[in-house]
Amino acid sequence: MINTDRLNGIRAFVQAAQAGGFSLAAEQLGLSRSTVGKAVARLEARLQVTLFLRTTRTLSLTSEGRQFYQDCVQILANLDAAENRLTTQAQQPSGRLRVAAPPLFGEKWVMPQLLPLTRRWPGLALEMLFSVKRIDLASGGTDLAIRIGDPGHHNDLTARLLGQQRLVLCASADYFCRLSQPATLGDLRTHAQLGLLERGRSQPWLLRSGDEDIHWQPADRLRFSSMSAVCSAALAGYGIAQLPRWLVGDDLASGRLVEVLAESAGEGLPVYAVWLKTAAMPQRLRVAIDTLMAALSDTGFRVYPPSGNPNHNKSVACRNGE
Repeated sequence: MINTDRLNGIRAFVQAAQAGGFSLAAEQLGLSRSTVGKAVARLEARLQVTLFLRTTRTLSLTSEGRQFYQDCVQILANLDAAENRLTTQAQQPSGRLRVAAPPLFGEKWVMPQLLPLTRRWPGLALEMLFSVKRIDLASGGTDLAIRIGDPGHHNDLTARLLGQQRLVLCASADYFCRLSQPATLGDLRTHAQLGLLERGRSQPWLLRSGDEDIHWQPADRLRFSSMSAVCSAALAGYGIAQLPRWLVGDDLASGRLVEVLAESAGEGLPVYAVWLKTAAMPQRLRVAIDTLMAALSDTGFRVYPPSGNPNHNKSVACRNGE
């Protein structure tokens, strides 16, 4: 391994060979003549070879010195190129960015924000991993994980809150042509409820009753193992579902879905960006996190008010004159 003294000796030797003397080399390096001379002398002693033929007026390379000079010039050129590449990477995102995210949220929200980065910076490669399983960032070589709920608590992880996954109770406009909208949480018992199936059971709805957060267990008659399937069933008029606003925002705005009991909406679940602690964060990771923070903030994802749906308490226009 090259230590500092050996590297300084090589630099002094190359500069002296190019300058044709120790005095000019010392001036170019910002050192004293004796410092350059001693550095070259130590290099010759370590190599046990004479690199320069010295006279009172001239300094010329020996045959061994000429060969060593060519090798050293190539080494220093490679070193400079490596430093330049690192400097460029520090200024512009480059390399492969591996991001893990829950399937539906990753496909609908995370990926659309990160893909444009690869057009802006051609040196940046993106690899998206969609899985409901929690990925080990270290063993998987993953740069960034997006996690909903608990981010994980380990000494080697850093987590940043991106926002809240706001949840809404909603059903299709056609469904409410057949049944009246619930006015209280108790009224939910008279409605079909669409459950999200995880680990063999329907996940509870996160609701709020007065000042108290509650977990409402939906009926088990209709339940599905994916959130997209729950959403499809709600749109088809099969009952009321609790779904993330980022998923159903367009359907709420168009009136295909109608929000109910907005005042009973819970706080939702936190969404985190999680990465391994490093001494220096790669620029590709920093840009990705900043992009997600800005995008989710701009769309109102972080602070969307529970009653922000324009279709809440709006009269429903039924098909076929119903």
